[in-house]
Amino acid sequence: MIKNNYLYEISGIEHSYGEFTLRIPELKIERGSAVGLSGPNGSGKSTLIRLMSFLEKPHTGNIIFNGSSDSRLRATMMQQDPYLLKRTVYDNVSYGLKVKNDYKDIKKRSAEALERVNLSHIKFMHRKWFELSGGEAKRVALASRLILKPEALLLDEPVANVDTESSRAIINAVKWTREEHSTTLIISSHDLTWLNSVTDHIWKLYNGKLAGSGNANLIPGPWIEEKNNLWHTTLPEGAKIYSSEPSDCNAPAILHPHDIILSEKKLTGTSAVNHLEARVNLLAAEGNSGRIRVETEVSGRIISCYITETSAVKMNIIPGKKVYLIFKATSLVWD
Repeated sequence: MIKNNYLYEISGIEHSYGEFTLRIPELKIERGSAVGLSGPNGSGKSTLIRLMSFLEKPHTGNIIFNGSSDSRLRATMMQQDPYLLKRTVYDNVSYGLKVKNDYKDIKKRSAEALERVNLSHIKFMHRKWFELSGGEAKRVALASRLILKPEALLLDEPVANVDTESSRAIINAVKWTREEHSTTLIISSHDLTWLNSVTDHIWKLYNGKLAGSGNANLIPGPWIEEKNNLWHTTLPEGAKIYSSEPSDCNAPAILHPHDIILSEKKLTGTSAVNHLEARVNLLAAEGNSGRIRVETEVSGRIISCYITETSAVKMNIIPGKKVYLIFKATSLVWD
């Protein structure tokens, strides 16, 4: 029997905590792909990852993994603050193999897993859990997952609050396991630049729902009606974004980066009603496309847009520079 190309097939998921409910009508993830989950705190990223790791069962709906609702040890998750056994690094890394009663070359495989996350097995194998920095602890936790060669590796904010060396080691390790073992990656992160560097596709979550994909900007409501068929929402520090009539007054709008003009000054003679003063945070190359993603801060909110490498050089776009983001009211859309 030929398997389909989906490792995960999710349908009709509803899962509640208090007043919060995660609702995913449908989501399919291909084998060997790398998928990112992005969104503000409380949007449902961690809840979705826990469900996909089979650490919890959804209140309603189905999660089918490789044609079955039982993943066993084929999907494994690393939490944002990973728990380590109060034992040595070796005990932590080898624990999963011991649970599976797999003792073949266990010390050698544990050493290799540590080296994969750029931790010397000679220096770290016999260290105690309390002798590790935060970044080292995350790398040990990741090594304990890599050694299992899972079909799916799910990571919740893997580079949050870690040093640069650990962040680099983690990204190299997850890229390696995908290339070497065709591992499917599901990664949640606030760091879009990091997420873009390791995933093929990014889903945005907002208030427990999928709300756009890729580098699309999510602009939360509420939306207030104005005159001339315009509506607006107010950003945290007071600036307003104008839109056409929303599908729902409280629904987040999607603003695609390619619909935004980045300018060094306000433009005249344009039909665009949004001219927002912004400050450049960072620039990130979009592969070999010749395109640069510019992340800016606008009145307390992060908004990204695209410019060409040529334009970035010509306008001397660097972090800290004041710019203007210009776009039409009709550029904001609702799914």
